[in-house]
Amino acid sequence: MRKKLSILTGMLLLCFQLAIAQTVDVSGKVTDENGNPVANASVTERGTKNGTTTDASGVFKFSVRRNATLEISSIGFETLRISAASGGTVNVKLSAANTSLTEVVVTASGIRREKKALGYAVATVDKKQLELRPEGDPMRLLQGKAPGVNILNSSGISGSGTNITIRGVSTLTGSSQPLFVVDGVPFDGSTNSQGSFLFGNQTGSRFFDLDPNNIESISVLKGLSATTLYGSLGRNGVVLITTKNGGVRRDRKKTEITVNQSVFTNVVANLPEYTEKYGNGFNNAIGNFFSNWASIPFTDPPMKLPHPYDRPALNGSFPELKGAKYEFKPYHGVKNFFQTGIVSNTSVNVSGGGPGAAFNANYSNLNDKGFTPGNTVTRNSFGVGGNVKLTNKFTLNASANFVTSDFKTPPTASSTGSGADNGVSVFGDLIYTPTSVDLMGWPYQNPADGSSVYYRNGNDITNPRWTVANSRVQQITNRAYGNVQLRYDLMNNIAFTYKIGFDNYSEQHIHKHNKGGQELPLGFYRTVSANRAIWDHSLIGNYNTKINDDITIGVDAGVNAYTNKYKQFGQYSSQQLVFDLFDHSNFIQQSKTGESGADLDFIEDQML
Repeated sequence: MRKKLSILTGMLLLCFQLAIAQTVDVSGKVTDENGNPVANASVTERGTKNGTTTDASGVFKFSVRRNATLEISSIGFETLRISAASGGTVNVKLSAANTSLTEVVVTASGIRREKKALGYAVATVDKKQLELRPEGDPMRLLQGKAPGVNILNSSGISGSGTNITIRGVSTLTGSSQPLFVVDGVPFDGSTNSQGSFLFGNQTGSRFFDLDPNNIESISVLKGLSATTLYGSLGRNGVVLITTKNGGVRRDRKKTEITVNQSVFTNVVANLPEYTEKYGNGFNNAIGNFFSNWASIPFTDPPMKLPHPYDRPALNGSFPELKGAKYEFKPYHGVKNFFQTGIVSNTSVNVSGGGPGAAFNANYSNLNDKGFTPGNTVTRNSFGVGGNVKLTNKFTLNASANFVTSDFKTPPTASSTGSGADNGVSVFGDLIYTPTSVDLMGWPYQNPADGSSVYYRNGNDITNPRWTVANSRVQQITNRAYGNVQLRYDLMNNIAFTYKIGFDNYSEQHIHKHNKGGQELPLGFYRTVSANRAIWDHSLIGNYNTKINDDITIGVDAGVNAYTNKYKQFGQYSSQQLVFDLFDHSNFIQQSKTGESGADLDFIEDQML
């Protein structure tokens, strides 16, 4: 029996070693024909989802299967395939692409044109570049895929906003955000910061409501001539998005069901370098300071010092720590504060059709647990669309999409040291934590009254773990958008289309903060409810005739009516009575202005 067990164990070890040997590390640099590095080039293992992108120097590194083939591509270059049989270093040069002139793209108001017929620049990204990605924000997926488009994350918090500019900043005082158009209808992609109710904290961009798995293609229109049909709304460029529900074609002959499931991990990218030689102190003296400036090295075995919580103000709450000692050594509290995030995205798409009709429906669920404790994003999306030829002259197209999202995060206002510049910041009290402070091991909350406790003698810094547990920013959104259009073919080359599009959502923004912290020690509760309603009506006539193989005449003319109404109402309450009870009646003072003094009520009507 023991002999059989030994043979089995040996076989398992051999299989494990063989499995490890199946992967090799490969690295290299991607340059153009002139030797210049190609940044954000896609480097993938052919036939798999395994891949990476090059950094600003064109360098890449990842693991692949033995005898794998690498596929390297970037906008404006020919795709290159090379062998990486044994790993190692692979340096490649990409050749400029010979772009096809017969590509058809979607332009303003859903009009389709051949790319060679356009008098302005347009970049197109298809669904293959958007699906099964670790990022739930479709705009961030455009990074490196659309030339001239600058995409900047407002922070590393999952679900936080994204700033987009096309060909640079175009105004000194207003917004440089481009116009977003989904299935031919203007789409609100703002962050709803009217009234300054954010007070230095994070909020999500509303184009986060778009599911990347439901996008058929994205076209970025650049230049004045590209945006004339949208008037002043398109002055900063236009991002045209065609969803799978809005881009249904009648050439589908069978029903297809597609299920996608992706799971990714998410970790903090950069942290300051902390000394592991010196501990908490100041001017060559050990003590409970907000620095590592003691110049007194750690020892082995470590010195034992009086516990910072052994002080009269806390002896009643922590009797077990009275007279206690702690080891003066590095605890890596900042690093251990962060966690490994998990991003899970599930989507189901059903498409089909028959004689004169076609449909598409999809559902997706996103669960994003950020690397910062308390940061989560949940999004559920459902959509349906289709078209049907009613008679020989009329064709009906319609799509409708429904989204619910819930974004939560600890407050992350900017900070230049301890505390925040505005409001509350979990990072402001975290990053400067001395290495000899056992952040994750010591208590963070007083059991008597729920207040924050930390290592300083005066308890004048809020414990970041207390902030995670007792201060929360939350944004809940319910949204519906879509369109209905009726096309009438008067003749073979003359048609009229009437379209009505809608984009309506309600948003609730909540910031709650228990009493007991050092910033705003009496606690506060702010709630803001916002509603936006966009209605877009358009009537367009099209005339197209082909004179010969080289000359085609096309004329588009129409009228448009656009309304955009935004309403925001809020209340700010301070001086909490009962700890951890968040109701405006549980606070002594109520106001219609927020922490910054700005009015929380805001109304805007726009008609074009």
